[in-house]
Amino acid sequence: MKLKAVIPIGLILLLVCCAPLTGCKPVKKLKIVWMKYTADVNPPVRKFEIPKRHQWKPEGKRQIQVTSELMPRRNIWRARHGDVMNSDEVTTVVGPVLEIDWVSETNYFNPASASFDSKGNIYNTPQFPVDKTLIEKLDGNSGKLLWKIYGTKRPTGGGRPLVLSDPDNPGKEIIYQGEIAEVVAVHPNGEVIYHKPTGFAEPPETATFENLGEYNSNGPNYNPLFDGLVWVTGTGMIYAIDRKTGEQNIEPFYLPGKPSPGKDNRKLPKAISKLEQEELAYQFKGTPEGYTMAHQLAVILGERVVNYNYFSVDQKTGAMWIAATDLDEKDGKEDGISEYGALYRIDVVPNQTKKYKWKMKIGAKLSFKGGSASTPALRGDGQRGYVGDAFGNMIAFDYNCNIVWKYSLGSDGGGADQIGGSISISSDNGELYAITRRDVIKIEDKGDHAKLAWRAKIDMYENIDSQFHQWNLDTATITANGIAFLAGVGPAFKLFGDTKVFLPVKVGVGLLDRKTGELRWFADGKDKGQSSLAMVMPTPDGGILIAHSPLRRAIARGLFGDRIHPTRGGMTKYSPRRIDLLIRDIAVAASDKINRGIKIWDIQPEGTKADLAEVKDLISQARFVAPRAIKTGDISQEQWNKINGKFEIVEKLHHDWQNNHKTQYLKRSIKILEEIANSSDS
Repeated sequence: MKLKAVIPIGLILLLVCCAPLTGCKPVKKLKIVWMKYTADVNPPVRKFEIPKRHQWKPEGKRQIQVTSELMPRRNIWRARHGDVMNSDEVTTVVGPVLEIDWVSETNYFNPASASFDSKGNIYNTPQFPVDKTLIEKLDGNSGKLLWKIYGTKRPTGGGRPLVLSDPDNPGKEIIYQGEIAEVVAVHPNGEVIYHKPTGFAEPPETATFENLGEYNSNGPNYNPLFDGLVWVTGTGMIYAIDRKTGEQNIEPFYLPGKPSPGKDNRKLPKAISKLEQEELAYQFKGTPEGYTMAHQLAVILGERVVNYNYFSVDQKTGAMWIAATDLDEKDGKEDGISEYGALYRIDVVPNQTKKYKWKMKIGAKLSFKGGSASTPALRGDGQRGYVGDAFGNMIAFDYNCNIVWKYSLGSDGGGADQIGGSISISSDNGELYAITRRDVIKIEDKGDHAKLAWRAKIDMYENIDSQFHQWNLDTATITANGIAFLAGVGPAFKLFGDTKVFLPVKVGVGLLDRKTGELRWFADGKDKGQSSLAMVMPTPDGGILIAHSPLRRAIARGLFGDRIHPTRGGMTKYSPRRIDLLIRDIAVAASDKINRGIKIWDIQPEGTKADLAEVKDLISQARFVAPRAIKTGDISQEQWNKINGKFEIVEKLHHDWQNNHKTQYLKRSIKILEEIANSSDS
């Protein structure tokens, strides 16, 4: 049989675009052909022993998160990056043993995260849904759809539900969502509080490369200064509404930058363009007229927009931090395009005109060459933040946008790729976690400089093809017992410029030890796993949720065809197994928190109190997962009764400590938690 008779669309894709985009030689083309038909696209996951206790421990003074009564704790993933300051950290644990569980809502493309309520239910807004879904609620255990609220305007992309505590009804929650033209607030049971237009025009009927910014609205986030919900659009407009009423309560503000550079009418190889009618057909059913794969790629690459990132809100001052484009003239030429990026601190101040009580203004700004693919993230006290530039640098900035330090991710001789997603900020040890197109990297903030701690060893698959890589795929999330991440295995090619695009054939989620960067566990997604452009979301029950936006896997399908499983939209849940070990990790993390709290009591008493508050979060999580542990046989009812009894003693000891601050109470609680951990180990 002639070779050309069996070459499918994916091979044409690479052979056609390889030469003009990568300078590919005939020999390289032959290697690609050979890899397509001979590479093992189903490499086995290496064997992982049942995870022992994690090695990491909190040490020294800690960061104390500034909170509001609407988001008092970080025990649950409630916003796009976990919380309103974009820490990408939760105070609870994920299961040290995970397994692929279910896939739900497969006809939706989800390029950003979902949110959770305190009962573990999921709230999501897909991008450009054909049915105009504005919010959907899924059962956290099964993925079953519970209810939907439909939009009345043309949908956009970028917004994700925000779950806040209801200050008027302690213990209750409200879910907020909105797009440029409409906003909604709803109770967890689906009862609508308000659903109303914003007064702003809905996106155009027809998409062009010039109006892409009108289809993106990042938010909502919460600003306590004026009790407002805030969004920022791709055109640079910041708008907000009153949280209680849904009415506009502050003057809109327009960032001064011009759109970023881009390639108008980018002509993609027909093989890639065809993906929108085949692998990604579900994604493009609800898109505006004229919206193609080329437009989607331009948005993902941050082209032709003023802003494409989410933003952070300081819960003490109400200052908002946004990474966007700088002034047109900053790059030396006024041409309607801005080649410089800028970090803006947007202040909320009284408005003298009295039409609205508040208005926004630029309080400080930091300019830098190129743009940023990362969302600004704030330290717990709001006095320092972190962002990545276009050249592989992590930048620490102070409240006035002064650079405190700049660290190149290539300083250790490794890759200096651009930082994506958001820099994850730990409350402990000055730890920062950055992700690139291939790595998870731990950096330590030493005050006036940064230091590399480790670059994770991502080695979950065995016997992989010589042209395959094992690379990270998504923002890493900090938990009390490790770093949760999404990664895959596959080749990488220069498809859209000088940077290689990773094309995973298999993906899954893993947990890294925070001290060493080594894998504690990896759960292969098998024939359900998909790549994502969103975040790695810890679920309240110790699992991990992944939102599907499988552009990279779709292109991989173009190359390997039916040798790899099809792409699909929706979300995948990786659930904990061996819940007895999850409870062990809870006890270990709680013990370590208390031990550090004892050590810092004399120098940071508020830090000790914060540690004990997080111990409450951990004990609450243990009680949340216990019924499932009993149902699956991981522990017996009798065993749980003993464990819970010990947790109750710990709580009593902490209550007694609150009255007299005697260290002996905390030391006794450590001993009891160690007993719980040891019983699970045995």
